[in-house]
Amino acid sequence: MLQLVELVMISHDISNSPPDKALSGLSLFSSARRTDFMLRTQKVEADLRGWEVHEETRGEHRVFTACLREWPFVRRMETAVGAQDDSRDLRAWLASEAALADVQHSLGQSDAMLSEASEAAVTEWEAPGPIRVSLTKKANSQATLTLAAAPEVREALFAFAHEIARALPFVILPDAVDPAAREPVKAARLKLARHATTTDAFAEIGKSVAEQWFGNDAASRGAFEAEHVHQLRVAQRRLKTALKLFPEWIDETWNAQVAPDLKWFGDLLADARDWDVFADTTLAAYAAADDAHHKDAWSRLQRAADAKRMAARRRLQDAMNSPRYAALALSFVQWFSELEAPPEHADRTLADHVRKRITKHYRKIERAPDLTTIDARTRHKVRIHAKRLRYALEFFRSMVTRPTRKGVGKALGDLQSVLGEGNDAAVAAQRLAALEEAGDYQKGLAKGFAIAAQQMRALEGERILRKIKRPRIK
Repeated sequence: MLQLVELVMISHDISNSPPDKALSGLSLFSSARRTDFMLRTQKVEADLRGWEVHEETRGEHRVFTACLREWPFVRRMETAVGAQDDSRDLRAWLASEAALADVQHSLGQSDAMLSEASEAAVTEWEAPGPIRVSLTKKANSQATLTLAAAPEVREALFAFAHEIARALPFVILPDAVDPAAREPVKAARLKLARHATTTDAFAEIGKSVAEQWFGNDAASRGAFEAEHVHQLRVAQRRLKTALKLFPEWIDETWNAQVAPDLKWFGDLLADARDWDVFADTTLAAYAAADDAHHKDAWSRLQRAADAKRMAARRRLQDAMNSPRYAALALSFVQWFSELEAPPEHADRTLADHVRKRITKHYRKIERAPDLTTIDARTRHKVRIHAKRLRYALEFFRSMVTRPTRKGVGKALGDLQSVLGEGNDAAVAAQRLAALEEAGDYQKGLAKGFAIAAQQMRALEGERILRKIKRPRIK
């Protein structure tokens, strides 16, 4: 039996260049043996506790496979069966492998019903490493590239993926992401076990962030909408919070290979999101609040803002189709897949770690000065602290009390929203002032509105802030 880990990449190339030809042209494949065949797949229709079991026919060869999703990989076990070998069936193979005992138990005595067969054209290379590269091409869908290797050569697997991403338009698609989905992906609820290690908890949070990040990446490939931008940015903010909660895990690899490009990507997201909010919300509110005499002027500004918004979104989408972004995504996933606990965390329980970090973040907002007496920049920092504490409570929701989840979490969300409205007004005034189409009247109105909005939101924010109670850990 062969045991492998698989890493999946998809092509975002919209040209007519055949991906198999492009891949064969890379020096990586110069000594690789190529095979082309039709892959016929049938899946076992049963609840197998996370496993997926298939019977695959590759040309004249039959293969049984069992795959388990272990983010960011797919763990794959397979065995080849002769086309005429009737003595070995799928159930017998599952029963013969100790590692698949859970699968066999789940099947019980029921029939292993197979789904209708699906077919796809596959090109496969046996590359040095040894690494198996399979290109699957289905009608009306993106080309999928699956890299498989033995678990002990995962580093070589990532190196191979990096080489491909630098040369061709392929981007990583971590496990559990549906490339056919088009709906924006919001953060899923986490349920961390109290007995989990801090490394296990950090890895689960990283998986949750990745599902939101790459889920919206995949969803936006068809049509890049404002909500995709928003959810991509939320994923990046959640990642920043995770790093604040687990700072000991930040190492030289992160600082050198991930952090710089993560900031580059985050800046592009922030610019696109700010233009979305300005064009869709703030500018529309200005126009609605003004009298009909200035209607034409506001219409011109809205058209100009829409143009700026679309330009920012194009810059973001171009970036997401670039080798730099592909390298960022790969480096992020590789770093997370190789996590090891720092020595000082060897004996620390997750509950102790959560209590320490939650307390630290709470103190930052508890000790904040009166929001009505500080400048906008300092007030914005308080909003960031509130946001991070709210994300932290969402990460550790299974470990905090119900009043904390309901009361403190809601109050933090309210504080974040109120202060965010004041910040949006300030950003809007800056954006409007930068538009050539804006006249002195519109600039003055926006500036005055921003000042008034910040003062009002500071008063409301101060009221909410002082009622936020200390979070309680179970």
